[in-house]
Amino acid sequence: MPWVSVMSVRSLSRPMLMYKRRAIDPHASPLSPKTGAILRVRTMAIAAAVATATSAGLSLTLAPTASAVTTTADDFNGDGVADLIVATPGAVVDGSTDAGSVTVLYGSADGVSPARSATLTQNSSGVPSTAEYGDRFGSTYATGDLDADGYTDLVVGAPGERMDYSSGSYGSLTVLWGGANGLVNGGIEIDSPLASSQWEVEKDFAKKVAVGDFDGDGTVQLAALSRNKLWVYDDLAGRTAPTSVKYSEYFNAYIAPNTLTAGDFTGAGRAQLVVTGSKSCDGTTDCQHTGVYTWGAERLDWVSLADPGAGASGENEAPTVAAAAGDIDHDGYTDLVTGHIPSSAATSGEYSDAAGFVHIRYGSADGLGAHRTATLDQDTSGVPGANEPGDNFGASLAVGDVTGDGYADVAVGVPGETVSGVTQTGAAVLLKGTATGLAGTGAQAFHQATIGVPGAAEADDWFGSAVRVADVDGNGAADVAIAAKGEDVFSGSTRDGGDWVLRGSATGLTTTGATSFSEKSFGFTYRNAEFGSVLDS
Repeated sequence: MPWVSVMSVRSLSRPMLMYKRRAIDPHASPLSPKTGAILRVRTMAIAAAVATATSAGLSLTLAPTASAVTTTADDFNGDGVADLIVATPGAVVDGSTDAGSVTVLYGSADGVSPARSATLTQNSSGVPSTAEYGDRFGSTYATGDLDADGYTDLVVGAPGERMDYSSGSYGSLTVLWGGANGLVNGGIEIDSPLASSQWEVEKDFAKKVAVGDFDGDGTVQLAALSRNKLWVYDDLAGRTAPTSVKYSEYFNAYIAPNTLTAGDFTGAGRAQLVVTGSKSCDGTTDCQHTGVYTWGAERLDWVSLADPGAGASGENEAPTVAAAAGDIDHDGYTDLVTGHIPSSAATSGEYSDAAGFVHIRYGSADGLGAHRTATLDQDTSGVPGANEPGDNFGASLAVGDVTGDGYADVAVGVPGETVSGVTQTGAAVLLKGTATGLAGTGAQAFHQATIGVPGAAEADDWFGSAVRVADVDGNGAADVAIAAKGEDVFSGSTRDGGDWVLRGSATGLTTTGATSFSEKSFGFTYRNAEFGSVLDS
């Protein structure tokens, strides 16, 4: 399929290393767990970033400013236009497979382009650590102004990273500071809280991350999931890495947390966290855990929510595979949108044979879903298509105001959609927010067979495997980025990956000005790494 031509890319040079580590297979057998934990955090010297960036002709703003620069979400350089991150945890870095990378495309009145971009790895200037086999840097990310200087910062998870040879724990968070020149201001690394423990073991730290003002003090904080725990941090005051975790929540062996979402669901002026995951019940794994966690005086307070699959045939057979939040009905309360693929479906290839659906729990002072919920699928009136085996409607989700009318809309990935007989080529659907909630009326569907969308519909492209909403052209109507992790770019490859950006407008998404890019657009030549396959947490 055609791609935009390779254009000049601003790249950052390899850093001055502060330490050296031996590459380790992240799937090696863990050590025996006992008890005890020590948090270990390392901060990259800003001096190294200054020296390298200056030699590259880049100027840095190191000290946070006293007042806010912008209120635009995802605006790393403070120009008032949102920027876009596309992450590739399978990227090859200096010969290390699955080391991972993140590419930032800076927004403008013309949208995003590889010509205004930089790709960052753990071997880039100012980025702590070293890129190694299996780190999977970029497996998840979140954004927010963590140092309260008016520039959005980037939080990147590397759940495969191992920091201490004596520990069986894996995973790290990297915070990269935004500034007037973008993400060139250095950063800090936060290791797994159990990275130095010889007694306790925890895998996949930072497999999901979230940013929100959890304590209501006006400054956002970090939260992260690992395989069995939720970790919540206090403010990163003065760009200083935390020396401990503020709160943690242990999920017993019967719960496997899968998604992490933040939002002010009760209108209390602070964000809550929602964790979903499968739960074993009566010897099965058919039950689902959905917990809402609130910053308390001494611990995280939590309540559980009823699963949307409860009472259905084969009770609770609707695992949550995606989650996102936004104010769909514009009532001042954040709403929670979750995507569900019934577990009773057989698995065939990349996706199960389920059709899938999305569920909305509307926020209120009394909590999520206390007064109103809704479920939409491709059999809902107005939604394009029909429920068919393998569609996986809701496999990915993103929320934002695409029409600029004040009501948040929902982008839904349908990566298993068959188009004109082409199986699992994939699609993306836009559901529009209204005063009465999310509606099927006026919904739109896009795929690579849609006129104006670059490329061609091919089997197993999985267009819609990830989605993100961000106003990258600054016109007040947010745009939608769509990943197709199965897109083939090089001859003989099957999973090179690619991304598309469709523009928002008062009437919804439009193909006018649509763009697409793959790793070729940035000069990369590694194969089957699913470039740009991660667009959020």
